[in-house]
Formats: sequence, C-alpha cells, structure tokens
Amino acid sequence: MDSPAEIDPPTYARDRDIFHDKEGRVYVALGHIQPQNRFLSFLKYVPDPLGRWKAGGTKYRRLFFGGSESVVRGMRSVPTEYLRKDTHFRTTLAEVPHREVTRYFSPEKRLQEIIDKGPSDKLEADALKMAETLHETLDISFDDLGVAGSILWKAHSTNQSDVNMNVYGLDASWRLEKSYFEMARNNDHIKMRQINEWAMAMSRLFSKIPDLTPSDVRLLFARRKLLHCYDRPIGIMPVLLPDEYPIRHGSESYHAKTSMPIRVVMEIKDDTYGLFSPSIYIAESESIPLTKDIVVDRIMIYEGTFRGLLRTGDIVEVCGVLQLVEPSIRGDKPFYQMLVGTKDYERKEYVKIVKASF
Repeated sequence: MDSPAEIDPPTYARDRDIFHDKEGRVYVALGHIQPQNRFLSFLKYVPDPLGRWKAGGTKYRRLFFGGSESVVRGMRSVPTEYLRKDTHFRTTLAEVPHREVTRYFSPEKRLQEIIDKGPSDKLEADALKMAETLHETLDISFDDLGVAGSILWKAHSTNQSDVNMNVYGLDASWRLEKSYFEMARNNDHIKMRQINEWAMAMSRLFSKIPDLTPSDVRLLFARRKLLHCYDRPIGIMPVLLPDEYPIRHGSESYHAKTSMPIRVVMEIKDDTYGLFSPSIYIAESESIPLTKDIVVDRIMIYEGTFRGLLRTGDIVEVCGVLQLVEPSIRGDKPFYQMLVGTKDYERKEYVKIVKASF
C-alpha cells in the first residue's frame, strides 16, 4: 500500500468511497444500493498530462462536476467492460469489477493519518479542526468521521480544492443533522451558511429547472445546511454503513411506467433514510387518474440537489419517473415509487415543498 489510507477493496462499496482502476482512472462510489464485488460508481478523474490535479507524479483531468448529466458524460470514458445492464435498476450503469481495482481509500484512515502525523497544509488543518469540533461538541467518534474528496487520495491543491468530509452511520448522521445550529452557537470558529449566501446556487437551480419558482427554490435552500470552519465551507456527507442499507442490491427491480417525468403530490410519512444517497422517503400520494388510479408509496432521489431536504409531514410535489417496484422475495407485493435523478431528465425532474411540516 502506498498510503496509510489505502485498504483492500471491500465486498460492498460505501457511498462516496474513492478508488482507482488498473489504468489509474479515479471513481467515486454512487449511493448505498451497491452490488456485491462490483462498485457502482461514476468516473471523476482520468490521467492527463495537461490535468490540473496531481497525485504523486501523475496529473489528472476532472470529468465530473455534479449532476446526472455529468455522470452520463463520464460514462463515455469508462471502459465498455465496466458498463453493465443492471438487473436492479434496469438500466446501464458503470460498475467496476472488484478485480479491476488497484487502489481503494478509506476516509476514516485518512483522517487518522492527519491526526497522527499532523496536517501538512491548510486544507488538512481545517478538516482536522472540523473533525475535532464534531467530536467535542456532538460526541461523534473519530471512527465515524472521514476525509473525502481529493484530500483522501492526496490530489488536493490549496489553490483549487475544497474540503469534504463524511459522517458514518444512521445515528451519527442524524445527530449532526439536528445539531448544526448548536455547532455554530457553541464554537466561535464555526458558522452556518446563511440563506443569502446560497444566492448563486439558487439562481443556477432556478435557471436549470424552469418549473421551479424563486420561492420554491428559496424554501428548499432554507433546509440546506453547510458549516464554515474559519470561513472555509466544509461539506459533510452522511453515509450509511453496509449493515444499515435499507435496500439490498437485487432485493427488488425497477420498471418505468411513464416515458416522461410526471408530477405527483405526496405526503412524507418517514424520512429516516432521507439524508443519504439515494434519499429514500416513505410517502403517500393521492391516486393518479392518468395511470389507472395508481397510488405511490415511496420517493427515491439520486439527484444530489434535492438530497436530505424533506421531512416527515411535508406535503411535496415530485416530478420524476413513475416506477413499478417488484420485490425479489416471493409473496412481497409490488408497489410504486417516484424516481428523481434519472440519466435522461435532469432538467425536468425536481422536488418542491408545497406545505412544510415546520
């Protein structure tokens, strides 16, 4: 192993895990519905002598900049043998075989390396300070925290890189979600991003999805939480542990029942797994006349823009692809879900809060 953060590839990837294939391409695991011994992921960096990122003696060019359109563009650079018609999702996805992975990185071990050796630059110093603050203020174990992004595989640059972290497990993730204001209130070096500081991001979303009004977007962003440490924004991604996955790959399959996104009004009944990727909400819709009075029972969101923003009791409008969910266990009844974050309709799919529960 070239780095203390490197580990043997696991049987199941976790969301946001980073790994390299034999050609040095850099992938990020996508979501917690992961097949065994294959890593459902998106391609983020490729070796390129003209690239702006550098790790060791190799330069890299970035391919992924956010959103499903970026994922699809990256798939054009993925070897064809990695592209698989997935029987769970019933679409073609990038799934890197276990045997093709040469380097696999642990965010927790990378954080521990920074703790043990001390930070080597300002980015690592801010990541360490945030981890210490989470530990001291919320009693989140260092074992449940990790350093993500380019810092994880030491390709970061103080001139262009962000600081990203992960918090692991259902309990620790919700503890943080409910305590953002406590973090800012009890630490002078921590502040919450204010709604006006989201202005550019809100403008981009409003421009991308015309069906969202400025008030729709503002209500969504009022639910967004981002901490700044010494004025540096640090995104902290909630990540489930493999034994917490609510849906196992292969336990069900998804069958599109509409050729285009449709709008459905639903009430959120359970937001337990809404923080994670994919966001999963148990919900209840009124019957949909255009689809033979179908009732929808679940929302699944892969589009990161809308992750984690809904709460139990919200009335929401969902525009996405209606899918029939067929469980693989005999006797379990099929049901319907709305999927937001398909490969084809990024600019048409959305979630809006019609009536907030708080």
